[in-house]
Amino acid sequence: MEEEYQVNIVRCKWANYINYTYIISNTAASECIIIDPAWEIEKILSYINSHNLSLGAILLTHAHFDHTNLAGELADIFDADVYMSGIEVERYNFKCKNLKRLEDKEVLLLPHFQITGILTPGHTFGSMCYLIGNNLFTGDTMFYEGCGICDNSLAASDMYDSFKHLKAIICKDTFIYPGHCYGTYPGQPFEFVLRDNIYFNIEDRKKFIDFRLNGPKKNIFNFK
Repeated sequence: MEEEYQVNIVRCKWANYINYTYIISNTAASECIIIDPAWEIEKILSYINSHNLSLGAILLTHAHFDHTNLAGELADIFDADVYMSGIEVERYNFKCKNLKRLEDKEVLLLPHFQITGILTPGHTFGSMCYLIGNNLFTGDTMFYEGCGICDNSLAASDMYDSFKHLKAIICKDTFIYPGHCYGTYPGQPFEFVLRDNIYFNIEDRKKFIDFRLNGPKKNIFNFK
């Protein structure tokens, strides 16, 4: 029997940053997992407590502080395991209580969840998207409006490969949940992203790199 998951979207803010934290629950169990917990712990705890949930795991898409800053505190409160790609842990020397490493294409089997880690380097060396049921959580790899910042041409080339890989393996009816939004609310189908995101419509690697590195850089913090 296929598991059914409910995605709760938590919009969290600090200063100029707006992040989306996701609390995923299994409709047949009183357990949840969290992806990229940030900034407003009261909102997260309020949802977990009001729905009488236990926290089974914390998943981190990458090591940047605006996606990880509550991981340690939540790991302390719930004694939950924290997962991040092994490459990301090594490259950025990330440390956290109960930290465990995931590898590309590894399937994490928890009591009420099946999670597939998909390595998508570009924004960082070890960025990882998580496929849970018919839902893909993309961190700063893929937004509806574009892709995450790339530091140099090598990173942009990696991002090109990551976008090609996602396009090849993700079904068009999969719901996409990015770490930030710039106008479109989380939970749109991949088909929508493929149509409207210019990076999925650049077929040439060099053009992709040039556009990512030399394209408009305005409003990168114009989060919605």
